Amino acid sequence: MWCIMAECAKKGRGNMQMRTVCGTISAAVAFAAAPCAASDDLGMGRNDEWRSVPVDRVRLNGPLGRRIALTATNNLMKIDLEKDFFGPFRNKTSKEGFIGLGKLLDGAAYLAKYTGLPEVIERKREIARALADTQDADGYIGYFAQESRMSKLWDLHEIGFILQGLVSDWELFGERQSLDAARKAADYVMRRWPDMPDGWEFDNITDRETTLGLAHGFIRLAAVTGEMKYLDFAKNERALMDWNAPIVLGRCGMLYGQAYGFLGTALEQLEIYGREANPKLLRTSFRALDHMTRNDGLLIDGTGGIAECWTDDQDGEGCVGETCQIAFQFLFYDRLLRLGQGDAALLGDLMERLAYNALPAAQSRNGRQLRYYTPLNGERKYFDRDAYCCPNNFRRAMGRLPGYVYYEKDGGIMANLFEASEAQLDVGATKVMVKCETDYPASGKIAYTLEPDAPAQFAFMFRLPKWCKAPKVEVNGKPVTYPCAPGEILSLPRVWKKGDGITIDFPMEIRCVKGRKRQSGRFAVMRGPLLYALDTRRIEGFEKTHPLDAAAVVMLDPAQLEFRAGSDGGRAGFCGTAIATRCANVDWARRIKPTDPEILLTEFADEEDTLTYFRTPDPDSPLLVDDELFGKTRRCH
Repeated sequence: MWCIMAECAKKGRGNMQMRTVCGTISAAVAFAAAPCAASDDLGMGRNDEWRSVPVDRVRLNGPLGRRIALTATNNLMKIDLEKDFFGPFRNKTSKEGFIGLGKLLDGAAYLAKYTGLPEVIERKREIARALADTQDADGYIGYFAQESRMSKLWDLHEIGFILQGLVSDWELFGERQSLDAARKAADYVMRRWPDMPDGWEFDNITDRETTLGLAHGFIRLAAVTGEMKYLDFAKNERALMDWNAPIVLGRCGMLYGQAYGFLGTALEQLEIYGREANPKLLRTSFRALDHMTRNDGLLIDGTGGIAECWTDDQDGEGCVGETCQIAFQFLFYDRLLRLGQGDAALLGDLMERLAYNALPAAQSRNGRQLRYYTPLNGERKYFDRDAYCCPNNFRRAMGRLPGYVYYEKDGGIMANLFEASEAQLDVGATKVMVKCETDYPASGKIAYTLEPDAPAQFAFMFRLPKWCKAPKVEVNGKPVTYPCAPGEILSLPRVWKKGDGITIDFPMEIRCVKGRKRQSGRFAVMRGPLLYALDTRRIEGFEKTHPLDAAAVVMLDPAQLEFRAGSDGGRAGFCGTAIATRCANVDWARRIKPTDPEILLTEFADEEDTLTYFRTPDPDSPLLVDDELFGKTRRCH
């Protein structure tokens, strides 16, 4: 089905141009009215409900903040730019391949803006200068030989993210050189586009992956320049107003079912929806959200896919948990949330699941090494390069993470991720400093202090996580009764004054979460948003005693799990919590014995964990519960 739809889109490209020319006038008016210095990534589209908070107005002091700092100082600052990134752009002799320099600049710009560290800012400048210096007189920025430009994999993909990186540099730092380079590169693509050979986009791979990021780059460029030719190109030449693809499981003709290619194209439609509220632009986004949450498309760590593609079988081994998909899930959830589309509490729960599990698990303890895939079961391996897609999408995800903690609008503030933090927020004409003190997610105790520059009426809002059975909330020491339930947004409207405080207690119980599909009959262990796993090599004598693979052998008793705070020896370098128990580790075991070995389950971010799902003595035990985020009954939109 997908292959037929793709071929029809190819044949209809010229007709789509003619049909949509008259429909661009209203879009031009909408974009021209927007401030030229802020795109939807930082500003607010006319149909947005919430604004992002610029990353330099947020300071994260908890585990997420520590991971971001590691990414900036021990990853971005340690890579060999000349060898791994700049060289090919200077030589321009390639006929294929992907480097990811545009993604690197995009991530570096956000990391530099957030940290404010002079050395990180200078590294960002070095990357931006290299892109501008290697730009040809005709506007081309890339590393392909003349005869291979644009029509060969992955040149347009690279160009699209170069545009985005350059636009981010302009938005965050006001670098005119970067904006000028982006304009010239986009104009180059538009001039060459009519001469693209027939069938270029269908030789090996669907054109949505070939050009992933390109339309988004053009949309963002239109937003900051007010030049409608860039928006028209994205809408018409990439047929974004009509794109309505199905979810395709696995690979068809190579990558027709690629998950992050689908999410990236849906994201481009959402960017246009932010200015033009056409309901058909939401169809693919809701289809993706339904697949991920209601049709087993996501794994328990919050990510999914296999070999980069959509899946629904819950396979947790090998090439699952692609880091690119993690980055695009964040972008996708964030855009839906800002638009007020979808269940805001669910979107926050999904972002939280990723932020504390899948994302940090893709990084080594010291921050230097990164992963392409992070399996639930089996050995985890680090990627052997600093270049390519996943390492650079990881840097992009980390750089943007501070912008997902709080959202603001004229009538309210929303705390989305519960991280120890300080943020300067704008609520209409009132400036509000918000301070959050917590060790979350080690515990569920959170204290917010609000410091408005003058008393002001607004709503302070936050998620009641779906996993929490009995949240407790106080304002200025007085208990709050509320009508909403876990899995919903609690709004506290009042006149807030300097020093007002909100204290929250989300009691955290150990949850034994039933496996689905290929994980049926087994369970995973969670506490709050944290997923726990086991390094099977730490089981005494395990390598000598088990005759089968670990997933088929290791058994835990849900009734014997004991939470330990600060007892994992800092292996994960994250929150330092663990869960102690005993395990049976032979295939014929039917119960846990007092003589069985004691083990520690550490946080999923522990770089050495190898097993997430476990056998149980009683698959029908009432101690086993469904995953609260995934299932047929969960409302997605």
